[in-house]
Amino acid sequence: MTGIRRKIYKTSNFLLVSTCLLVLIAACGPKPVNTPENGFGSRVPDVGDKTVAEVNGTLITQMDVEREAVRQNVIASGDLLAGNPDAYARILDELIDQRLLALEAVRRGLEQDREAKIRLGIARERILGNILVERSVADAVTETAIQRLYGEQSKLAEPGEEVRARHILVDTQEAAVHIRKLLGEGASFAELAFEHSTDAATRLEGGDLGYFTQDVMLAPFAEAAFALSLGELSEPVQTKYGWHIIKLEGRRPVKMPDLEELRPRIVRFMTFDEIQKLVSELTTKADIVRVAPPENTSEPAVINLDDTDPAKTD
Repeated sequence: MTGIRRKIYKTSNFLLVSTCLLVLIAACGPKPVNTPENGFGSRVPDVGDKTVAEVNGTLITQMDVEREAVRQNVIASGDLLAGNPDAYARILDELIDQRLLALEAVRRGLEQDREAKIRLGIARERILGNILVERSVADAVTETAIQRLYGEQSKLAEPGEEVRARHILVDTQEAAVHIRKLLGEGASFAELAFEHSTDAATRLEGGDLGYFTQDVMLAPFAEAAFALSLGELSEPVQTKYGWHIIKLEGRRPVKMPDLEELRPRIVRFMTFDEIQKLVSELTTKADIVRVAPPENTSEPAVINLDDTDPAKTD
């Protein structure tokens, strides 16, 4: 799989794929509004599906409602809307209104309008593309594939550690030196943090930062904290926030997140990867010519894709 060697559990930016399905209006010539050929609610409900409304002889099914709920991000794909009666009623009302408007548009012959045909063609193109993507992703992103990728990532994960530390933050080096001296004489770290630390987020907790990895802190702070032994105090450390006195409270190995924690990221990664492969494969096989807008001429200017300036490419 492309790019498999990078750690997924440290990657948070993934391209999310929209798979919303639109309602198509058949544009095959004028037909009576309530006949099956008009394209609205003309199918027999699938096994397990059921009719939930009829509008001028056309059907709206349970699956129509749930599909629209997915499109509106009310539920996830594959979930049921039964547990949300208010959303169900609202979406059904919206579908009924939409059906009424569409049927009236057909009655008026608007499906034969040039602009309508253009929009319907664009909608059809997008829907077919989305269905292809959905089926390709469904074939690739299986439970077996998810578990296999998680196993590969577990093997690639480098052993690391995290530490737990407290700190006292002050504005000047002189104040930090003074506090370090008091701590060396046996003063309570928590009490001095409460009295002197300017870090409002940790002052009331005795300066406790909890566990953290080296990459989440500013470099001078992280280097000092990870260099300490358990219970040891640092000398004053300067960062852009001021001067810190750090005490190491704990150290432990970093564990690989479990499968359920990583599952959403793995699915997003695999989805994006599958789409990239699909588009790349189709692009390789296709005959594509990009035409630039003409400049002061009626003849279109064809871009020579083989004569691209390398300095301008990514």
